[in-house]
Amino acid sequence: MTVATVENHGFPVIPQSFWDEAFEATAECTRPAVLKVPDPSGRLFRTEDVLELGASIIKSGDVSVNVDGTLVKNPVMPDTPPATVEEFEQFLSELALRNNARAVTYTRDYCLKHSDRVAMMTRAFTSGYVERLGVPTPGVNVVYIAGRYEETWIGLHNDFCSTFLVPVYGRKKIMLWPPEYFADSEHDKKPALNGVCFGHVDVSPYASDAVVLDAGPGEILFIPENWWHYNQLPGLETSLALSIGIFSNGTPANSAKPAIDAVLRMPQFSRRADSHDRLPGGVIDSLGEVTLSAATQELLHAIRDSVAVQMVARSTSNGVIGGGGNIRAAADITPATALRGRPDCPVILLRSGSDAGLLFALGSITKQPHIEQIAALVEHLGSTERFLLGDAIAHADHAAQVEELAQSLYRRGIIDIVD
Repeated sequence: MTVATVENHGFPVIPQSFWDEAFEATAECTRPAVLKVPDPSGRLFRTEDVLELGASIIKSGDVSVNVDGTLVKNPVMPDTPPATVEEFEQFLSELALRNNARAVTYTRDYCLKHSDRVAMMTRAFTSGYVERLGVPTPGVNVVYIAGRYEETWIGLHNDFCSTFLVPVYGRKKIMLWPPEYFADSEHDKKPALNGVCFGHVDVSPYASDAVVLDAGPGEILFIPENWWHYNQLPGLETSLALSIGIFSNGTPANSAKPAIDAVLRMPQFSRRADSHDRLPGGVIDSLGEVTLSAATQELLHAIRDSVAVQMVARSTSNGVIGGGGNIRAAADITPATALRGRPDCPVILLRSGSDAGLLFALGSITKQPHIEQIAALVEHLGSTERFLLGDAIAHADHAAQVEELAQSLYRRGIIDIVD
């Protein structure tokens, strides 16, 4: 049997066995562990891609800088973001010098908006997790962490998410304590973006009870949700890492709120409502006997549809927050081109009229005026099996639209060309 070769453009290859072993090593994601990167390259994220991500963060000014344990409002940044490991080391030295500091870090939450390529790599990695536990709510957030330090810059803290900490350069040495360990602590609890922070406290009294894990490039350090942790090294060390936080603990109210708010802002639901009829006195067996006004029923249907649309959109991105632009140059795609859909990037087509519809891909939604022309392509992609583009063209006059959509999905990394 001939096995088709798929171009993956540096995307990690995550076999099912990795997640089988990961769930076993972490007791179904309830205890910390160090996992080996499953990709044959030994890397989950390429160093050059992460440095490019960092350069975009710095150039945009969308960066948080911490010097000697204090967040700086107006840091003095070096002129040129680093593009190589050597430049990265020099950049940190200059950052420390210009801010009269010993230890420095620069970070960014929700960093994937700065790199579609790293976002695609994140989806490829988290797909197996999502397959087992479902699309996380409120989603998957990635934090960019770069610096030269010996202790966690924000101090002892926990996170409300399951975290896969991926060292790209340098190492991480983490002390960890279970969620209940500090239940009776007198330390001041400060709300952090993703959890609770005690700040810069002396952790030496708790060191003997800590689980200590050490991870470097080629490894992934897993931290279960709500576990307290603290990075501590014997001296200043340079490191570059991405922290993949999977939030599976959102409440239904928080999950549905954006969709409900969107409906409530619609003009048709801002008009004055008609008065409803007064109900007679007596005994009713259920609220199903209460007749709602037509306007109220329309509002409830719209809310239900809006929440469902949001769920479909999240499903197509695996819940990953950010990314979705072009990551590839255009290719010569013809009816003879062999393609394959990616299981980590499902494409969903929703009928919304006699011939119109909505196309969901990577969390985005686009209107499609003639869905019958592209339905066969979407069905072939859903099988994730190799097919020729020509097999997805039902009629000759559909070819242009099918080829255009295939080209767009290819450039965004949603489908692959197969030999």
